[in-house]
Amino acid sequence: MSQGLIKAWYQGAWWLWLLWPLSIIYRVLRRLSLGLAATPAANHLPLLVVGNISVGGTGKTPLVQALVHDLSARGIRCGIISRGYGGSIGKGPYLVGPTDIASKVGDEPLLLWRTTGVPVAVGSNRQADIKCLTSKYALDLIISDDGLQNHTIKGDCEWLLIDGQRGLGNRQCLPMGPLREPASRLHTVDAVFITGSSASRGCNLPPRAVPTYEIKPKLVSLKRLCDDEPVAWPVSGTAVKALAGIGNPERFFNDLQAMGLQVEGSGFKDHHDFVSEDLVPFLDVILIMTAKDAVKCKAIAASQNQPRNQHWYYAEQGLDIPEPALAALLNKLHLDANKDHHG
Repeated sequence: MSQGLIKAWYQGAWWLWLLWPLSIIYRVLRRLSLGLAATPAANHLPLLVVGNISVGGTGKTPLVQALVHDLSARGIRCGIISRGYGGSIGKGPYLVGPTDIASKVGDEPLLLWRTTGVPVAVGSNRQADIKCLTSKYALDLIISDDGLQNHTIKGDCEWLLIDGQRGLGNRQCLPMGPLREPASRLHTVDAVFITGSSASRGCNLPPRAVPTYEIKPKLVSLKRLCDDEPVAWPVSGTAVKALAGIGNPERFFNDLQAMGLQVEGSGFKDHHDFVSEDLVPFLDVILIMTAKDAVKCKAIAASQNQPRNQHWYYAEQGLDIPEPALAALLNKLHLDANKDHHG
């Protein structure tokens, strides 16, 4: 995606109106595809779909991580399905395992599997992914990481995320704007989560009938890339390089700067397939990357001259999901927290 186009979506540019006819065609084709789509099969287990309507990152992965952690602590057994962007699985289904790499299963599914401890199935056929999980595991809830635009499944509950810094841009559909669906989609979901700072500015908030929550992902720990050992954060004022191959790299760089670091950031496209040459400029310097990038870069670091990348680290994010949002989810999906699975 052109950085110039993305900048125009969020900061404005007169020439975007030249793309208006294409946006009309996009919306017409989307309506036609909706009309032709088969009715999704009924879910045998409750299905929560977590997604967004805009191009670029909104913080879905940290939210899913936090949600699984909170639900697991309440005795709710979760499984995750994901498309596996950046991987080679294709249709699937495929269960993520300990020997898998990001180029096979995708960076986000691999990160979710490693950090949540719950089963993760990847593949473009979401119904098959669900069947794969339910045939092998006793679960209470399936969470779809992304999928609001996938019409082969129908969530029993839908959570929509908006980047609080970017909002919805000019609120136009592709390619004139960043939206995959019209902004009116906000009115049909069960909850809206605004991530990051400047909580509601420019976000085209839904009516009060749709619960809206502010969540603020924060950097909670720093680990050494080569061995995953926790380390102390550099002291305030330290000059560091930062690397991010996510939907909105600037958000990560801003978070590091908020910790008092002097950051020189290098942004890559979302799901970037890192190669050794990408990391050569960072030899012999302090480098901090996202946990999502770390699942791809760790093998590269191991194959390089080890003494020259001993100061490569990755930052882990965390967030607190509002208790009212959890309570509403449990109530709507009739999930019994702390139930006895052995009785």
